[in-house]
Amino acid sequence: MKAVVISNYGGPECLEYSDAPTPKPGSNEILIKTAFIGVNFTDIRNRVGDGDGKVPMIIGVEASGQVVEVGPGCTKFKVGDFVTSFTRGHAYAEYVTALERFTEKISESFAQRPESAGVLVTVPLALNVVERAARVRAGETILLHAASGGVGSIVGQLIKKIPGTRLLGTISDMSKADYAKAHGYDELMNYENFAERVLELTDGRGADIVLDPVGGSVQKRSLEIVAPFGRLVSYSNISRAPQELPSALWFRSKCIGFVGISNGSLSDHSPEILAESLRRSVELVQDGTIKIDVTEVFPLAQASRAHEIFEQRSAVGKFILAV
Repeated sequence: MKAVVISNYGGPECLEYSDAPTPKPGSNEILIKTAFIGVNFTDIRNRVGDGDGKVPMIIGVEASGQVVEVGPGCTKFKVGDFVTSFTRGHAYAEYVTALERFTEKISESFAQRPESAGVLVTVPLALNVVERAARVRAGETILLHAASGGVGSIVGQLIKKIPGTRLLGTISDMSKADYAKAHGYDELMNYENFAERVLELTDGRGADIVLDPVGGSVQKRSLEIVAPFGRLVSYSNISRAPQELPSALWFRSKCIGFVGISNGSLSDHSPEILAESLRRSVELVQDGTIKIDVTEVFPLAQASRAHEIFEQRSAVGKFILAV
């Protein structure tokens, strides 16, 4: 089969489109002939060596396609089913194995659409961030960093369904403001002055919730503008800066909380929670409640180009690879 293989950690140029052995499904696994593959920040981390993967490897954590083989003990699917899966790795390939627990059946018509491969990372993460980690309530003011990204566009749709919420967002380029506003944001600001602007908009009180995938100095400044009894939710570290937090005494004195979330970690220690969010995500997208905005589709052989644009932070929405 053809696959995108990494022999050495590095930049987008280290993604090699080449031949690789077709995998065999193990216990409780299925083999999927992929049609579409999602591009995520996790892929970047693994490519540069900041993730869990070890070279040589095939990266990628979500894909959609059709079941072509069923492994021992698998009872949820049969050959011919159309599925989308959180593969937890090795998805940049013509064939990928996946645990049936983290795979969901989809309609044949939905399987023909690129967004079918963008369901099981951004949407369940957004669901768990909003509902389980942040526990957003009616009337709260929320600030989300990277508002024009894939997760940001889903979070915007979810939060605007909660009565009385006010959703603020940061973006790297103000040309992305209209895109973010179309996905539920009330006001957009840049990273240079976001702290001052949030305090101005809230009469000095601050945001009830800050949703942060950026980390680094952005996270440090964000902690200073969380309102009393508010919380900051960290769900990634795009900046790749060292994660440093104030002391427990500092959090008590500010009367605020810090919550971390990783769906990848959930797949290891609380798989039942992740599996439920995957199931709900497919329902919400297939019935049209949540829209995944695919802004560009690249051939699998051009994965390096997709990574190059992704890392420049010039993109909005979701990137997909087509096989």
